[in-house]
Amino acid sequence: TVRLFETGDEVCATVEDTGVGMPPEVVGRIFEKFYQGNPSRAAEGNGLGLALVRRIVELSGGRVGVESAPGEGSRFSVFLPAENR
Repeated sequence: TVRLFETGDEVCATVEDTGVGMPPEVVGRIFEKFYQGNPSRAAEGNGLGLALVRRIVELSGGRVGVESAPGEGSRFSVFLPAENR
């Protein structure tokens, strides 16, 4: 599910799934360069995607976060300043 909304002086985009979710130890490291929460998928990427997302969002004056729990899916949120309304 993708949602877009405005919260005061920010706009927010969320992407949510109902997948397997992530344990707290993975959630705490998911935005680190080269970190891969599931080592069995190491051949599918290099662990840079979310680190780059975080850097781009922060350079734009925003913030990014994730909420997740095993068996409950994940929700990624990107908050950016609401300029040029």
